[in-house]
Amino acid sequence: MPNPKLLISATALATIIAVSSSAQTENRFWLLWEQIDTAAKDCAKNSRCPVRRNYTTRLLNTPANTDIHNTIGMLDRLALSRGQPVEHPEAPRICQNRDPEVLLGFDPERWEMSEKLEALKDLPGVYFSVTRLAAPDGYAGNFGQNLQAEFERRFRAAGIRILSEAEMNATPGKPQLNIYFSRANRVTGCRYSVFASLSQTMLLTRNINVKLKVGTWGLSEGPSADYPNQTEYDAILRVADAFISNYVEANSTNYVARR
Repeated sequence: MPNPKLLISATALATIIAVSSSAQTENRFWLLWEQIDTAAKDCAKNSRCPVRRNYTTRLLNTPANTDIHNTIGMLDRLALSRGQPVEHPEAPRICQNRDPEVLLGFDPERWEMSEKLEALKDLPGVYFSVTRLAAPDGYAGNFGQNLQAEFERRFRAAGIRILSEAEMNATPGKPQLNIYFSRANRVTGCRYSVFASLSQTMLLTRNINVKLKVGTWGLSEGPSADYPNQTEYDAILRVADAFISNYVEANSTNYVARR
C-alpha cells in the first residue's frame, strides 16, 4: 500500500500549469520533485554557501476543474492547520526559467553583501595604462611613461600579475585599473585630483542575464595636509600603493571578511 505521507508530500509539490488557447483553458497536473544539495559540510555554517537545487517534473494527468479545486482546497486547509502559509515562501518558481535561482540553482539575493576588499581576493591579475596621462605644469620628463614604469615595479614587487590588454580581455572578470588625473588650473584656482577605479564584469543578482563592467574598488586622492611636500606624481603613486595594500590584505591567509 502506498505511503499516505508520501502521497500527500507528492501532491503538495504538484504544480498546475494553465495553458490558454483562445477561449479555452487546458489543465495539466504536474508532480514536482525538489532535491536540495546539502553535501558541503560547511554550508550550514556559511550563509553565503550556494545551496543548489535540482528539479524533476512528471506529468500526472489532465483533471477536471472540480478535481483541481478540491485538491488545492485540501492542501490549503492542510497548510493552515499546520500554521503554514498557503503559498509557501520557498516555493520554487520553476516556470520562470530566466529567474536567477533557476539558472544558477540558488537565489543570489539571499547572500549577504560582501566587503569591498573581497573584490580583490584571488584577483588573477590586472591591466592598467597610465602612459597617456597629461603632465602637470612644470613637470620635466615623460610623465606617463615614468608613472607606468613605477606602477609596474611596485605591482610586481607585491606579486600582482600585470596583464596586457589582450590578456585582460581573455581573463575572467576582465580586471582593469583605470587612473584618472585632472591637472590643477591656475586660472580657475581648481586643485588637481586623482581617481582610481578597478572595473570587473558583474552579473545583476535580480537578473543574471545582464552582464556589466563596473567599478568594484575605488579611491580618490589630491592635495593633502598629510603630505604637504608631495607632488601630483606622488599623489598618483599613493593610489597605486593603496591598491597594492588592499590587494595584499584581501589575499592574506589571515584575512577574514567581517559580516
